[in-house]
Amino acid sequence: MRECTPDSPRTLSSDYAASYYDGHSGPPYTYEQPHWRTFFGGVADAVVATLAPSSVYDAGCGIGLLVRALAERGVDARGGDISEFAVAGAPEGLRERLEVHDLAQPLSQRYDLVCCIEVLEHMSPVDAAQAIANICAATDTVLFSSTPDDFAQPTHVNVRSAASWAQDFARHGFFRRTDVDASFLSPWAVLFQRQPLTAPQVAGGYESVLAPLWREVLAKREALLAAQRELDALRSGTDTERTVLRQQVDELTRLRDRAVQEREDVAADRDRLIDAVSRVREGGDERDSLARLALVDELIGLRAQLAQARILAENARTQAQAEALAEARAQVQAEAQAAEQVEVAKVREDLVAVHADLHHSRLQEQRLRAELDETVRAHQRELELIRQSSTWKAGRALLTPVVLARRVRRPR
Repeated sequence: MRECTPDSPRTLSSDYAASYYDGHSGPPYTYEQPHWRTFFGGVADAVVATLAPSSVYDAGCGIGLLVRALAERGVDARGGDISEFAVAGAPEGLRERLEVHDLAQPLSQRYDLVCCIEVLEHMSPVDAAQAIANICAATDTVLFSSTPDDFAQPTHVNVRSAASWAQDFARHGFFRRTDVDASFLSPWAVLFQRQPLTAPQVAGGYESVLAPLWREVLAKREALLAAQRELDALRSGTDTERTVLRQQVDELTRLRDRAVQEREDVAADRDRLIDAVSRVREGGDERDSLARLALVDELIGLRAQLAQARILAENARTQAQAEALAEARAQVQAEAQAAEQVEVAKVREDLVAVHADLHHSRLQEQRLRAELDETVRAHQRELELIRQSSTWKAGRALLTPVVLARRVRRPR
């Protein structure tokens, strides 16, 4: 096993023992887990449908889930991984298809397709470059995926952008198949193929992908702005209506309290009058007669107060009805507000989805532009090397007399 240096960290086979797989986030990474059987089954179906390979090597195969899925579909599938634990735990029938292998070492034979899925970020930059060279020497087609932003995993010692990996493959003559969408594997997955492309061909291929992506980004920006404006309008209208309803409730509450107090005052006067009448009926002298007259006057006054109280009571009842109406309206408003909250939550979810799509589109655009630039530079370097070669110079020397002779013979 190679030694590690501070400048170039390397992971070891022992880093991928039982604790590594037990600590895997998400569903348990086992042969029996339905999630992984479904996932790798879908990847295998897409590989067979898109490329129809006869032989496949899964470089960094882990416990061999993709190898098993491909073999079940009639593909001569093999795999290798640096983890002795992962390979040794494979069941009978699959174990014979796997090997303990360090990708920094050459592969033993050629294959129609080599898969390298979330592997190179675990290798040092030097070893990853050698692994790419070894993979490209063993095939003409590579299905590649490496996370561009997962820095949390301790064994991810070489996380890089998709464009950076594409540059490394371009140095070996491998370029993206722009006609194949490899997102069935991951959002950043790429299908690389050995292709003798000219710079115009590479530029045309990348532009065919970039142009619709750019139109999609613009359309989603417009949709995001429209959704934000709609959300702002909903918030503004709700706040204004809530303020008006609160003011109406406060006024009705004040009128109700006033009516209750006046009713209590009338009841007290009524009780006092009944008590006085009872005392008069029990007496019979002149003084009592005068008292009766005084009571009659007071009774007339009380009747007037009662009439006024009836008016106030009627007003209070009307106000109570208005209050009930306001409560009903408040209930309707609450239901509308709940519906509005559901709509706002949906709009927010749409905004999050649009943001995610924008982010993904921008990442794809940046990755494709970086790949295009590197490809053009690679072609320019190759052209310059050809022009500097002795063969080119010898050819030019041989063709110069022919060109001059043609110019002399050309009629003027």
